[in-house]
Amino acid sequence: MLDEEELRRDLHTSYPSIWATLVHLYQADSTWFARLHGQRVASLSMFEPGSDLATLSLRWRQTLDSLVAFTSSRTEEQWEETMNYVTTRGDAFSQPLWKVLMHVVNHGTLHRGQILVMFRQIDRVPVSVDLLNYYRSK
Repeated sequence: MLDEEELRRDLHTSYPSIWATLVHLYQADSTWFARLHGQRVASLSMFEPGSDLATLSLRWRQTLDSLVAFTSSRTEEQWEETMNYVTTRGDAFSQPLWKVLMHVVNHGTLHRGQILVMFRQIDRVPVSVDLLNYYRSK
């Protein structure tokens, strides 16, 4: 487990710290989930992460559980449906639902990789986030 200093240390990456990167991922996932339900999100800050890792983890788990339930309920035809959404900058876009979800997955992969690098910067050994290792562990 990381201590508070390690969690919040400025490591000069795209988001300054491991904490800031985790908050960004949680807020982005929450934003996309809201958009999947037709809600307009004016700012990622609408999704308050809490002030500690336990609260962030609980809130994020709720978002992810809801996202899994949503995706599990889609039919093959529904994955092709167009999703209309407006970004936090106010730009309107339309994409097939499956492309939006692929973006969410890809976005998370990018930032999890950055977190692995940050772990190494603070001399910690990160866990593997390799998908095949995950499958092998199940």
